Amino acid sequence: MKKLRKSLGFTQSQFGKTINLTDAMISMIESGKYPLQPGTLKLICLTFGINESWLLTGEGPMKDDEILFSEKYRRLLYIFKQLSPRVQDMLVEYAEKLLSDEQELRRIAQSEKGEMDIVQKTKAG
Repeated sequence: MKKLRKSLGFTQSQFGKTINLTDAMISMIESGKYPLQPGTLKLICLTFGINESWLLTGEGPMKDDEILFSEKYRRLLYIFKQLSPRVQDMLVEYAEKLLSDEQELRRIAQSEKGEMDIVQKTKAG
């Protein structure tokens, strides 16, 4: 996170204000004394258009340009920034649950489509 903050030209205080954390908390996260929470990780990535994988591992491209230009993203970020940190965490957890549910539904639909294709081939053959 420190590398990101410095590449943006922010002090710990400036960076913290942008994501609703104190400079003391930023310092503790950067020094490894406090873990980066999932909600904060998501907020950093969305706010600055950062690739989550890069922020966690240092691998891959730093920027995720797709995020930066989405109108829905800007609306969501505006709303998200207005919420308390507790509600932000709740929203992130809810969004992750929605994503998981959607991925499961896609997997089921794909599986059912595959089964239908087998049935149709069997009937045709």
